[in-house]
Amino acid sequence: MPFPRTAQRWIGGAAIAGGIFALAELPLYFVVPACNTCSVDTGSLMPDGLILARTLFNFLALTAFLIFMSGVRFLIGRADARYEWFGAVAGTVGVAWTIVDMVAKGLEGSSAIQTAELIDPTRTVPTYLLYGSISHLLLAVFGVAFGYAVLRTRALAPWVGWSAFGIALLHLAGVPSMFFGYNSSEFYASNGWGAVAMFNGIAALWLAVVGIAVLRRKAPENT
Repeated sequence: MPFPRTAQRWIGGAAIAGGIFALAELPLYFVVPACNTCSVDTGSLMPDGLILARTLFNFLALTAFLIFMSGVRFLIGRADARYEWFGAVAGTVGVAWTIVDMVAKGLEGSSAIQTAELIDPTRTVPTYLLYGSISHLLLAVFGVAFGYAVLRTRALAPWVGWSAFGIALLHLAGVPSMFFGYNSSEFYASNGWGAVAMFNGIAALWLAVVGIAVLRRKAPENT
């Protein structure tokens, strides 16, 4: 059964929009005031406007990714109904990832609003496991299920499926970061710039590229 072109545009466009908003948010984690007296516990004290700006970009990115994830099951099911369950698994854990990450960033933004003094929410708000190890696990499952479904159904180009396995491996490697503290200036801390910001940035960029592949997708090849 052919996939509605309008739905295809929404799904692919949402992934691209999510990637754009995510990449706009990412630099704001590194544009922080210098702080010679800051400790591991306090981090670099940030103005509320900076924290809320990146929180807003995060909300926009994750809302767009939520739209994309809700369409994954239909992309797979329309290509080959025999593998719809794998599409459902990928879409479900993808939706769960967007919600978990949005809750984490919402708590950070809320703390900036509620606290009178300047804070670094990447250190002082203990949401590390939400956007760290938990998100890594969800994205790892998504990558495996989505990659397998794409390769078996040929719903998208084979490179999408193989690269999804690469995303899964990357985020699986990020799960143990929960054992390496909460100093966000360290690469592999539970909230580290590498294990969180870089890994998630790569996933966001990859999803945007997948969105382009969805927009370029022609009639599905049933097997």
